[in-house]
Parts: sequence; structure tokens; C-alpha cells
Amino acid sequence: MRRRFLKHCGMAAAALAWPRSGAPRPGRSANDTIHIGCIGTGDRCRALMKALAAIPGIRLGAVCDVWEHSREQGKKLADPRAFVTADYREVLERRDIDAVVIGTPDHWHVPMLVDACAAGKDVYVEKPLTHDLSEGAAALEAQRRHRRIVQVGMQQRSMPQFQKACDIVRSGRIGRIHKVHLTWNRNAPARRSIRAVSTGRDSWAGRRISRSTNTASGSGAGSGISAAESSRT
Repeated sequence: MRRRFLKHCGMAAAALAWPRSGAPRPGRSANDTIHIGCIGTGDRCRALMKALAAIPGIRLGAVCDVWEHSREQGKKLADPRAFVTADYREVLERRDIDAVVIGTPDHWHVPMLVDACAAGKDVYVEKPLTHDLSEGAAALEAQRRHRRIVQVGMQQRSMPQFQKACDIVRSGRIGRIHKVHLTWNRNAPARRSIRAVSTGRDSWAGRRISRSTNTASGSGAGSGISAAESSRT
């Protein structure tokens, strides 16, 4: 089942892959259903949820987002009996959840990863792993101490078109490269207006300073701001 999981994930547009340990956990078969909690069910995470839902042996058992809109949208993609909450810690406390997908804004990636590892969950966390370099050591320590599987969503390093481009450059077919110019354009709104009452702004801000306006900027693919548990890649 794990091999099917990886195969389907590699083929999915989301390019989400979840490696599992070689030996099953005590009391569990390697072919058991994997129960996943989705933390941050904004645009990006919902794309991953669609890919996961198509994989045999996967159950989306929990949905978490502090923005009511994203929470409700994520609920539609999960198991009909999925646990739904605005507090990610309640997902981590559940014994029926094996692993979590973290699709939140960048500044929540490492704090949630550390908490998830401590709770005994395997983790898929969206890029970038850290919000600043100082967080890297904490992420590594959590993974090593709790012996969890942690994967970072770096699919653009493994997608076939990028691998092909690397092959062309390395082969010398286009000659010696002196300069590379990159652009990234998205046909998506840069800002969204949301009601503070449906957002849980303090939860979104966490240790960051909460904004004083009801309009917040977003830099994800149509994600805008989806609170502490929203899409941000």
C-alpha cells in the first residue's frame, strides 16, 4: 500500500509524497489505512487533499483551519466523519491520526512540525520549511529526537519538466551559461478582505505581530490569508 501511495503522489499535480518507515508500528500492519490530519486547509492544502483522497488506503480524518471559510472548504474534501477544529493542537492529540499535512503560513511551519513530532505524528510540511534560518536546528532536533518521518514539499525539484531542464543544462547542449533570469507570475489575487470575526487573527499571528487591519496580504497561489492554518506556499 505504501508503494501505491508514493506512486500516486508522484503522479499527482500536487506532487505530494509521503514516505513511511520500513517496519510497521507496534500493533499495526504495513497495509493499514493511513489516517491523515490536514492543518491549514487553504488553497494549497486543499490541492494536496484532492491528490491524497485519490490514493487507496488513505483517509483524511481531521481538518483544521482558524479561518471558518477554509475550514468548511477543507471539510468537504475530507472523510464525512472527519474531526474538524480551529485548534491544530486538538488534531495532534488524537490517537486516530497517524500523520499530518501542514499547509499553513511560513511562520507556523516549524512550530507545528515540532509539536507534531512530539505528538508522535509523521509530517508533510509545505515549503519553505523554515521562516528564518534560526528555526532549522529546532526542526532537525524534533525529527531526530522523536524519530518521525518528515518530508518537505519541494516538488519543483522532482517534477519532470525541471529535471529535463537540468539535464539539458548539464549536457552542454545550450552552451556555457553566464546568467540566469527567473520570474514567477501567478494569475491570482494578491489581497483578500476577510472578516476578523471568522478568522481567529491572534491564532494566525502567533508570535508574529497581528495586523490592525481587516485586509491582509497573501503570497500563496490564491491563498490570501487563511489564518494560522491556511494555505501558504
